[in-house]
Amino acid sequence: MGAALYGYLITLLFWIPLTVLFLRIAFQLIRAPFSDPVVGWVYSVLNPILRPFERVIPRWRNLSLAAVLLFVLVASIEYALLTLRGHPGQWLLGGIGGAISFSLGFLIVAIVLYALFSLFEPRRGASIVYLVQRIADPLCGMFRRYIPMIGPFDLSPMFATLALVLLRLTVPTLFYHWAAG
Repeated sequence: MGAALYGYLITLLFWIPLTVLFLRIAFQLIRAPFSDPVVGWVYSVLNPILRPFERVIPRWRNLSLAAVLLFVLVASIEYALLTLRGHPGQWLLGGIGGAISFSLGFLIVAIVLYALFSLFEPRRGASIVYLVQRIADPLCGMFRRYIPMIGPFDLSPMFATLALVLLRLTVPTLFYHWAAG
């Protein structure tokens, strides 16, 4: 009982910084406008932390490698606190697996929200709707090319979600296995 509660508490505490870091990485990749309130908040929270690292660690195209490294570092600390054993190499491998798992889970949620938004037509111009569409549309678009619409139904979100779930079941498990071995 105590170990399960400890695991849930650690996971909950690390969910917040991992979410903010993932959003920072995703917003840069989709070129979200800084004028958006959610994007502006994420940047204002993380800029004081990331600016010193970004001076040393270069960007790669549209991706802040400093944000990615901090994301993996936070996931590695979470993994180390969850396992309470091993050495830093194992924690890093577990952290990479955790970061991949978290990212894929976040993308799955974004695609589900994207599908719900397409069904219920929320208020156009809403910040969260715009950002979710910008994140999920490229993922669904990869499947939309090959899967035709069935009447008014677009099945590409379902196949994109299925692919992400399969990836989430296999890829992080490999890293966790390597970390344990």
